[in-house]
Amino acid sequence: MNISAKAIYQLLAALGCLLALALSGCKTANALNSKLDTTVGKKHKVTNVHEVKSLPAHLRRVALLPLYKGRYDHIDMTVIEQNFAQELSKLNVFELITVEPEKMEELFGVERYSSVEVLPTKLLSKLHEIYAIDGVMLVDLTYYNAYQPVGMGVRAKLLDGHTGELVWAADETFDGASPAVSNAARKYFQTQSTTEYPLHRTQTVLHSTARFSKYVAHALFDTIQ
Repeated sequence: MNISAKAIYQLLAALGCLLALALSGCKTANALNSKLDTTVGKKHKVTNVHEVKSLPAHLRRVALLPLYKGRYDHIDMTVIEQNFAQELSKLNVFELITVEPEKMEELFGVERYSSVEVLPTKLLSKLHEIYAIDGVMLVDLTYYNAYQPVGMGVRAKLLDGHTGELVWAADETFDGASPAVSNAARKYFQTQSTTEYPLHRTQTVLHSTARFSKYVAHALFDTIQ
């Protein structure tokens, strides 16, 4: 079996990081992670999650409403919204329908709803009438830092489209300065985005909110069972 020089280098780098982790702790390992483009060490896990024991069997078609940006409403986040829709769709848990802001304005007179505000009584029935949806996903941006290392806070709620009951919710802040978040984001970049950015080092995921948002969406929505 032929082993490429790159594979040997990555293996030696990983072994070096493991040794450093054992001898000097996380600080040294994190420094070597950045230098050698590895992801040895603790990975961030989303823990602030509420969910029912299992998703309702009838939850087959879900409408994703436009991202509620709050105090960040002046920032164009079109790419980030697209990333959230793509990552949620990749789960293949249900069929995803993306409702555009213009359609929300047409139907309800507003482009976006927050997951924590009182929703109009006609929201679910109107969306069901038009899109035949079984559920509604609302996503709020609670924190946003575009400077390196980037950071993002997201709160999301999935409602049963027939009863209005809460099926799943998560509320998490992802700080790129945290070693555990950095490791998890770069690990995602290694395993999920290599074909999209084959020549980029994993650290670049911490330099771009657009790329970082893909990791954030994946980590958050992956908690849906």
